[in-house]
Amino acid sequence: MNSDKARPVEGQLTVAEKLEHLLKLRARLSEDGVPSYKTLAAEIAAQSGESFSGAYLWQLHRGERTNPTLRHLRALAAYFGVPVSYFMDDDVARRMMEEDHLASRELDQSMAEAGVSAVYLRGDLAALSPEGKRMAADMIRQIRELEQNVNKPPAPPQT
Repeated sequence: MNSDKARPVEGQLTVAEKLEHLLKLRARLSEDGVPSYKTLAAEIAAQSGESFSGAYLWQLHRGERTNPTLRHLRALAAYFGVPVSYFMDDDVARRMMEEDHLASRELDQSMAEAGVSAVYLRGDLAALSPEGKRMAADMIRQIRELEQNVNKPPAPPQT
């Protein structure tokens, strides 16, 4: 049995689950919806200076490795723009996951109201941070308001 594989406590989020969330929302995925672990690991290594292999990242994502070093957690956190506590504190991770979920719903609603149906655009916007999603949703709303005002007949002059 792999000594690195431990059973999580009931209700506890695993590193794999936390990484899955970040990969879905913030990583560039291939056409089959899977990240290129080799490319992603190279980007993380280049940014952090830590050695990181695609195989190791795949093992973390699949739950086959469950006890990453603090150095690796710091590198992952920096790459994905989350605090290291995301990986260590389930409350922090759950709050961030909920924030991402709410921001995604807000963006989806704004795009639907604006008639945005281009799948490639939705995919690009889905990879934004929660703040980016909220900004995009606000921009879409503002553009709709501007266009609605342009299409209104001018008000009669006041005398």
